[in-house]
Amino acid sequence: MQESIISSVFLPLAIFVIMVAMGMSLVSDDFRRVLAQPRQVAIGLLCQLVLLPLVGFGVATLFALSSVYAISIVLLAAAPGGSTSNVIVHAADGDRALSVTLTALSNSVVWLTMPFLLSIAFARFGGEAQTIEFPVVDTMIQIAALTIVPVIIGMFIRNRNPEFAERTQDKSKTLATGFLFLVIIALVIQNWATILNEGPRFAPAFIVLNFVALAVGYLVACAAKIDGVQSTTIAIETGIQNGTIAITIAISVLGNNEMAVIPGLYSIWMLITGFALARWYAGRRMAAVVSAA
Repeated sequence: MQESIISSVFLPLAIFVIMVAMGMSLVSDDFRRVLAQPRQVAIGLLCQLVLLPLVGFGVATLFALSSVYAISIVLLAAAPGGSTSNVIVHAADGDRALSVTLTALSNSVVWLTMPFLLSIAFARFGGEAQTIEFPVVDTMIQIAALTIVPVIIGMFIRNRNPEFAERTQDKSKTLATGFLFLVIIALVIQNWATILNEGPRFAPAFIVLNFVALAVGYLVACAAKIDGVQSTTIAIETGIQNGTIAITIAISVLGNNEMAVIPGLYSIWMLITGFALARWYAGRRMAAVVSAA
């Protein structure tokens, strides 16, 4: 699945706008609160950086995928959380500060974890291990541009004009989410042939990966006695990966377009399940508030 102007320009633009809207809902005290709760951050990183890759190896083995696609599943599971997970947490009315913190931390160590996991994957599924040269600077710039920078812009707007931020935050989120939905529809239409041809072949594997990842994130957080809002946030962070990075690594670093097919299909699928989960959870919270009133 090759990059297009929709995925390379309009999708990042939609995410950027939504992240600015998210920033307008945050204050510095939100991050101080998260950093004062290291258990939540530790559990989130455990799920993202340790348990999810183990699930990836398990899925690749369970479905007996051919070498290139088994490694592709591990590549996807090894990818860090991305800005899309922050957007979905925002839509779910989850813990936004925890989401941004987990995304930032997972991306700060991915240049160590991803090459290590890919080397194991090449040894396990592809015969001889391959040395991976990870594009550290490009990756960090990409993540900062899509997550940290727009959140800071949004927080700056709120700090300078809190009335404007309060008045426009819901409208801007709705407009930006609608734009993102149109971009997703365009991506589906553009890649319809690939979805029809390759989807049935790989769908069982990446669907299982997605559902197990979401369940692992939620259940492990609940087992650690973390509240429902933060458990849902950790579930989303675990189940929503940075497919763009996985695609970039497959095509630009590993030089294998086939290895980009599963991350490309997954990137569309995870948006569907992610926003479905966000809508369900936000509705559930709203119903709880109404019944308590």
